[in-house]
Amino acid sequence: MSRPAQWSVSAQLRLLVITMLCIVPVVAGAALLTVRSNSLDTARSSQALSPAIDATNAVRQTMTDANTAWIRQVAGTSNDEAAEVRAALTTIEQLVDRQQAALSRDVLPRSDRTRYLQLSRDQETAAQAWFDWIDQPATGTDAAARTALLAGADQRFDAFRAVSATLQSQLGDQRAQTRERIAGAFNRLLALMLLLTVLSVVGAYLMWRTIEGSLSRPIVRLRGVVGRQRAGDVLAMADGRAGAAEIRALADDFNDLTTTNRALLEEQAQVLRMHELVLDVAQMVRSAEDIEEVLRLVCSHLGTEMRADRVLLYTLGDGEGGVDERVQWHRDDLPPLPPLPPSLAGSVPDVNRELRREGSVFVIRDLLDPEVARDERAAAFHRATGARSLVMVPVGVGERGLGVLALMTVDIYRRWRRFEIQAVQQCAGYLAQTIAQLRLNEMQLEQVRRLTELDRQKTDFMATVSHELRTPLTSISGYLELLEDGDYGGLEPSQQSALRVIGRNASRLRGLIEDLLVLNKIEASGLESDPEDVLVSDVVRGVTEMLQPVAARGSVRLVVDDVDPCLEVHVDRIQLERALINLGSNAVKFTPAGGVATITTRAVGREVQISVADTGIGIPAKDQARLFDRFFRASNANAQAIPGTGLGLAIVRAIVEGHAGTLGFESTEGVGTTMTITLPLLGKPAPPRRMAPPAPVSAPASVPVTVTPPGPASGNEQQASAV
Repeated sequence: MSRPAQWSVSAQLRLLVITMLCIVPVVAGAALLTVRSNSLDTARSSQALSPAIDATNAVRQTMTDANTAWIRQVAGTSNDEAAEVRAALTTIEQLVDRQQAALSRDVLPRSDRTRYLQLSRDQETAAQAWFDWIDQPATGTDAAARTALLAGADQRFDAFRAVSATLQSQLGDQRAQTRERIAGAFNRLLALMLLLTVLSVVGAYLMWRTIEGSLSRPIVRLRGVVGRQRAGDVLAMADGRAGAAEIRALADDFNDLTTTNRALLEEQAQVLRMHELVLDVAQMVRSAEDIEEVLRLVCSHLGTEMRADRVLLYTLGDGEGGVDERVQWHRDDLPPLPPLPPSLAGSVPDVNRELRREGSVFVIRDLLDPEVARDERAAAFHRATGARSLVMVPVGVGERGLGVLALMTVDIYRRWRRFEIQAVQQCAGYLAQTIAQLRLNEMQLEQVRRLTELDRQKTDFMATVSHELRTPLTSISGYLELLEDGDYGGLEPSQQSALRVIGRNASRLRGLIEDLLVLNKIEASGLESDPEDVLVSDVVRGVTEMLQPVAARGSVRLVVDDVDPCLEVHVDRIQLERALINLGSNAVKFTPAGGVATITTRAVGREVQISVADTGIGIPAKDQARLFDRFFRASNANAQAIPGTGLGLAIVRAIVEGHAGTLGFESTEGVGTTMTITLPLLGKPAPPRRMAPPAPVSAPASVPVTVTPPGPASGNEQQASAV
């Protein structure tokens, strides 16, 4: 039988409670009995005995007084005694009634009540006998008669005193006993309380010793084990043999928790190792540039870190029709595997599709398990590879399957952990992304090579065609001049009108050819420039002189605001003039007769802004995003058949940006357009010698602007092609 210190805490507490329940009721019962007895004795003394004794004493005293008064009356020494004797009888009757009332109380035992009441009645009878004796008539007056009367009275008075003395003695004795019991009851109650206190102290001490042995010391030891674990001793175990049942159970639970925690720490270390493996694979595939190198590195790293015996990676061709390539890794003591039989190799694409469709992996703990061996495909794979356990994951991106990755052991079966499978899946994901990216890079490189070759052929073709077109165009222009000058005879007005049409279209064709040549040169090698310090006022004045005839022919008023003569820029003068001529010709061309074209120049900080505004047709908002695309023309310009090539603004933007400037615009359809060139004033760093090729530019989203691409107008073709 186990010691109480090894009992459960609840059992120990029950033992203490039962002990106290046994001690306390006994002591409390004894105390209650003592108190009850004391209370009863007090009631007897105060309610019955003391009143009865007082009444008895009063009766005896009254009888004594009455007897004395009667004797004096008989002796003749006093004449007032007769009334006193008669009054004594009434008083005695009252005292006897009070005496009997006290002796009749329930606080006295029945036997005592009967005995005392009988003595009281005997006392009353004796007193009445005395009063009856003294009330009889005297039989004579001589001395002998008085002597006989006195002798009879004395005899009856002695009988009364004897009965009264007996009653008083018994009542006094019982009251004395009662008072002794009352006095002793306090001592007994004090002894009982002292006994209860001693028992409680002894019980508490025993309980403290028991709890200390079963709770305190084991808890201190358990806390010490916890402290050791906190300090790093994860193998510290608690003593499960000492202490109360709950403490032993707690120690056992703590040991179980320690064992579980140890297993979790080991698993966390393995999970961390798998994370490091995935990060290493991600780093490998991110820095690799060759697909074969990526596959070899990943297979080697997976096999080493996963403690596998073999790693096989089958990659699929673009059509997923079969195995395109096989990469394998194996332990140093294992031979390489030959290619898979055609039946298994042909099923690799099906396995890849099945795994990707179901979003799962093949995990086989033991290929030799009878239930697994019944699967024909598993048995065939075991015969071909010698694998004992296997985990197989698909390699693919999106809907495209790229291959199958398999890790296996050959000597023993293995339980593949969940985090190991997840690590293999993550590595397969990185591998798939890298394979797809490298293949895409190869395709892109091939595409870039082809596009570069095509662009070179296009550039050569454009240069050849442009140069070839200039030769016959020069001849056409020369003979046209001869015809217009009359070298071949006079011409009719209709013939002269036809020649003018031919001349205008020849000039337009020449401008187009020149624009194509400029763009071709910019794309090929960048447009060369020869910058110099130029006064903005000189450039604006020269451009205005060139545009005045064109504006006059179109009935458009050309307004030029005053230019600060101090504004100076470092630019190629000819190229800047060409850009302003293109913008000005556009403003005149797209402005109806009676409209206004305005050239404004102003300094803003360390920059100068040259704006060309018109009150023309404007540009629809839907066309503004493609404003600087080559060959693009606004829809309303095409609808109104306004001539143009859509190359002018592309050239203007290339010129402006080549001088470290910007080209902005604002336009509202039906209201007009404002083109603004911003250039750094002199003192800023010089612009580069070569300008980048033009690229499509979109206007800022916050400024709804539109510009119509410029095209040569009828009057400025010669000037526009001067560069």
